[in-house]
Amino acid sequence: MRKLLTLGLPLLVLIAGAVYWYINLTTDSSSQQMTVLEKTGDECDLISEKAAMNLPVALPFQKLEKAARKTRVLENCMHDRAYIENSAWVKFARPIAQKNADTQYVSFDEAYEALRRKAMYVFKAPQDAPVYWVASQSSP
Repeated sequence: MRKLLTLGLPLLVLIAGAVYWYINLTTDSSSQQMTVLEKTGDECDLISEKAAMNLPVALPFQKLEKAARKTRVLENCMHDRAYIENSAWVKFARPIAQKNADTQYVSFDEAYEALRRKAMYVFKAPQDAPVYWVASQSSP
């Protein structure tokens, strides 16, 4: 009986853990279906991260250069995959950028660019705003 307990109990715990892990793995993958935009955005985000990975960030201007490279690579990648800037997002963002410019004492262009760079990395549409990227009408 003691031998059965020392061998059987760990085996039973191992089997139960494997079943629990399998159920969670299959449930999570089926419940979180990604849209085409989310898949494309994740791919392009990874590409932009890799493109700027080895840039130094010791000085403040180098941080800006790294952010600019990531943004440019993401934008080019999304354009290559037939996504463009959503005109509804532009109409939505202009008043917000003007308000931010007034409260932060920066130019409208700087406030708009900060909003734009932040929105470019959001690939799932928020409930209160349009998504930045939209599929191009002339996509093949």
